[in-house]
Amino acid sequence: MVDREGLIQDIYEAAALPEHWPRVLEQIGRTVGTRHAVMGARRSDAWTGWTASEPFQPVLTAYFDRDIERTTQITPRLLAADHPGFLRQTDVLTHEEWEADSFRRDLSRDFGLNHAAATAIQVPSADFLVVHVQRPEGQPGLSDRELATLDSFRPHIARAGLLAARWRLQRLSAATEALALVGLPAAVLDRNSRVLAANALMEGIAHVRWLARERLGLVDQHAQGLLQKALAGLFEPVGQSVQSFASRVSTTDAAVIHVVPTPGRSRDVFDGGLAVLVVTPVTAPEAPDAQVIRALFDLSPGEARVARSLTRGQTIDQIANSSGVTRETVRSQVKAVMAKTGTTRQAEVAALLAGLPKLPPDR
Repeated sequence: MVDREGLIQDIYEAAALPEHWPRVLEQIGRTVGTRHAVMGARRSDAWTGWTASEPFQPVLTAYFDRDIERTTQITPRLLAADHPGFLRQTDVLTHEEWEADSFRRDLSRDFGLNHAAATAIQVPSADFLVVHVQRPEGQPGLSDRELATLDSFRPHIARAGLLAARWRLQRLSAATEALALVGLPAAVLDRNSRVLAANALMEGIAHVRWLARERLGLVDQHAQGLLQKALAGLFEPVGQSVQSFASRVSTTDAAVIHVVPTPGRSRDVFDGGLAVLVVTPVTAPEAPDAQVIRALFDLSPGEARVARSLTRGQTIDQIANSSGVTRETVRSQVKAVMAKTGTTRQAEVAALLAGLPKLPPDR
């Protein structure tokens, strides 16, 4: 039997310690006779964060791998119902629709699951927080009494979401201020370029333009396109690495823009769909260390050496001769460098990298 008061306390603790959510969700499921439960944050038409009880985690992985999110009607119907409580699948779909839906047909059956209940809670950190529980095949659908049991936890989950959102904003603000201490302008953006936090250095930088509805853009139109592409990818279920690209406002004022997304499937359910944007000014007049280039643009060692050679003015033939590889290998590495730095010509690579700072000497 589940300790109700202890579970409520655990819900609030999970708001501060998100690694506890899988255990909490399993306990919520146990109150209605199942161990399968999942919670996801949803903004507009995509999921931004998710977590699940341990038994449900393989189902969640398959949900994204099989692209069920783009074909199922269960979530759109749940959101459209706008009901302040849990609903059974038969409350939003007919029996025939449920049996034909991709969630049931292509997912639940494979994992031996059938009857489900879910609720959508509006929270500040996303449009909705969706909690879904599901029973193994052969068990009956959830009764009205069992829905009432789930509903009794709903206000506590909603308050936990509010607390998590507030704590998240505090963490993000602290992160941007920490970057200010080392001289880096930084801001936290959502998918729509809305600024959730920013340090003072971001206010006066020439590369940034402030738009209506608290949004941020880049003056360099090519860089702006790359920024929009990076932000659009925040909803991809597979995590991304840091994206870095060039930004120029004049021949003498260049910078490297870094977009650091929240990690993918291991993300905190309340922290998805966000990115930290960091601006690294390009000021020094000499070629940078390969280690700096690698760190900024996530290059391989060979790509970093090629990038440094381009900064020194070497041609592809010269790079190939000095490194003992073929011209085709160097040409392939140059293409990779241009793709990762957001440039289109070798001269642009050289101009971008020429001003990056050197590392201090080892001691």
